[in-house]
Amino acid sequence: MNHTVKKAVKISVKKITQLTCYAFVTHLFIAPIVSAKETQLATKILTCSEITDNQSRLGCFDALTSNNNLVVDTAKPLVIDKTMLQAEQQVDDFAKEHVKKTTKELEKEIDSITLTVSKLSKTVRGQWKITFENGQQWQQKDSGTLSLQQGDEVTLTKGAFSSVFLQKENINRRIKVKRLK
Repeated sequence: MNHTVKKAVKISVKKITQLTCYAFVTHLFIAPIVSAKETQLATKILTCSEITDNQSRLGCFDALTSNNNLVVDTAKPLVIDKTMLQAEQQVDDFAKEHVKKTTKELEKEIDSITLTVSKLSKTVRGQWKITFENGQQWQQKDSGTLSLQQGDEVTLTKGAFSSVFLQKENINRRIKVKRLK
């Protein structure tokens, strides 16, 4: 580093140090003055509120406000962007499945649904690819066998470790499936 750059860095560090010191000293001397004014104002308000006569009490408050030139800051409305809400929701939902659910949440949770098959096809490995009337697409994950036809009512049930099983009505066989769409 050449000499002029070192000098400029030293000067800027010196100025920053000075400004920090000025800010600190200003805070030390002004803060007690502001808090003293606030306590004086609070005691005057209490004194005015203890007056029983309505006209006298009103006159006391009027005199208090005219002497102190009170300024009230109005709160600005909080603007919340939709993307901010979505981002917060995503952060909140991260790994939420690891949190133990309350009994209310467990009652609200759906364990199984019944759907009607609208389209069937088989993969190269002989596994079912199923489309339901609501547009959902599911594919078989295991090598189990189950006789399915278009128009069949089937029940999808949640299992352990986020697995889902498909079972035909009145039949004791089921196959493991995963959702595609």
